[in-house]
Amino acid sequence: MPDAAPALRPVDIDRIGRVWIREGTSDYAVLEQIFHTEEFNISTAPQFAWIRASYDRMLQAGEVPLIIDCGANIGLSALYFALHLPKAKILGIEPARDNVELARKNTSGNPLIEIIEAAVHDRATMLELVDPNAEKFAYRVQEASARTTTPIEAVTIAALMQRHAAKRNLIVKVDIEGGEETLFRSNIDWLDRTDLLIAETHDWLFPGQGTSGTLFSAIAGRKFEVIQKGEYISFFFR
Repeated sequence: MPDAAPALRPVDIDRIGRVWIREGTSDYAVLEQIFHTEEFNISTAPQFAWIRASYDRMLQAGEVPLIIDCGANIGLSALYFALHLPKAKILGIEPARDNVELARKNTSGNPLIEIIEAAVHDRATMLELVDPNAEKFAYRVQEASARTTTPIEAVTIAALMQRHAAKRNLIVKVDIEGGEETLFRSNIDWLDRTDLLIAETHDWLFPGQGTSGTLFSAIAGRKFEVIQKGEYISFFFR
């Protein structure tokens, strides 16, 4: 018989309301990281004024600021961005169906958050989970083999922008468990239309594989400033 799904537990978060996490999984650690440690809170960095100004300019121009959350997990990071930038459209991209279902439950009260069952990639193709039994925050994807029975759509940042008629990305957050190696290896023109890139690198997880190399090659030559907080590096583009 298949293992029973973990029990859901409600957690009430100030200014967010009720969210649901799975007992006995990494969900509570993710909640702590986002809402208690606040690793995405870079509002004290002087460069955050650039992001706020870009957000305001987009709204004044009649545009909807776009945030693309790559590796949305159970939707908590999308809720955090929505709390601080409430008029932005947020696309949460998540490849694992169990995470997607809970992310949609957690974000159902906000019509500006859309959770998409897919994985970001540098080209449109089909992918598959490397280890479906991995911890909930550690799902990885690879290009699908002919034998896969559960293919996952790969989407590009450019295609997501085009789908929503976005001239720019306000924020792109990338936490995709080593998938940054393929995301940044080609088709990176979207970086020139992005104000803030927030990325977690995974060389610590895959020593000797150089998974962060394409990221740093992609941003080389572009004008940016960097802030690091916790696991995340924030690249503010000028």
